[in-house]
Amino acid sequence: MKRSYLIAAAVCLALGLGACSRNSGQDAGAGESSAVAESQSEEKETPSAKAADQAGKETGESETKTEEATTEEAKEQAITGRVEGIEKEVVTINGQDGLEYQIDLSAAETRSSLEIGEGDEIQVVFLDGKEKVKKAQSYEIISSVALEGDLDPVIAGVIKEVSGSVLTIETAGGKTHKFSTEIAQTVTGEKGLASGENVEVTYLGKLDEEIAIRVITEEGSGDVDATYSAISGTLLAASDQAVVIQAANGRQFTFAVGENIDAMDYEIGELVEVTYEGSLTKENAVAEGIDYQ
Repeated sequence: MKRSYLIAAAVCLALGLGACSRNSGQDAGAGESSAVAESQSEEKETPSAKAADQAGKETGESETKTEEATTEEAKEQAITGRVEGIEKEVVTINGQDGLEYQIDLSAAETRSSLEIGEGDEIQVVFLDGKEKVKKAQSYEIISSVALEGDLDPVIAGVIKEVSGSVLTIETAGGKTHKFSTEIAQTVTGEKGLASGENVEVTYLGKLDEEIAIRVITEEGSGDVDATYSAISGTLLAASDQAVVIQAANGRQFTFAVGENIDAMDYEIGELVEVTYEGSLTKENAVAEGIDYQ
């Protein structure tokens, strides 16, 4: 009987060990399967990651090439030439290299206080890209038609506003300038200094001083008074060599005495008008006539 129990116990023990062995085998197989799956997953992800890295590198290289190409396309260049035309902020320049350039001066820096005019010789630094109209970075006026000879500078434009003795004009380049007309010789037609009228302003000294000494509208340009220059003021001194007057704004002007004028015939302290040739700015004006006002 004991032997039967021992046999039964041995059988049970054998069965138990077999079951454990199977479970252990299954667990090991599962672990190996999981490791294989993870390895395969990593193998699948690796080409994708490499592709992403490659795409990033290509994008970076493309951007670098684009920047280099842009830099090559728009190189800084300087030219010197004569202004042949003006349209708002764009000037047409006939360069010394024989080429014609259209250059936008709207954002350009300059040390000049003069307005650019046709015939002026200027030097321009600009970005030379593929565009037809180049963008100027800076410019300088080398010689100005307005300052050539022994005359005072002149600027042309359209009257935008008149307020008391202040005249505002707009030039062909689109810039606006204000001038005091307090001492100016003014010659107009029936319209007077009306908005929209074309006008030429002769000014004293620099443009930013804003002192007009002669204002001639297009309508008044045919008047005989537009054929000479004149300024009025109080006679301070007179001799056979020179005449000195003080204008309404307090400025004093000295004139050399021309032929056939006896300046000492006029009373000191009287208001007179002096017609002259030359430049008040350059102080080389010569009195050609004196009349009481």
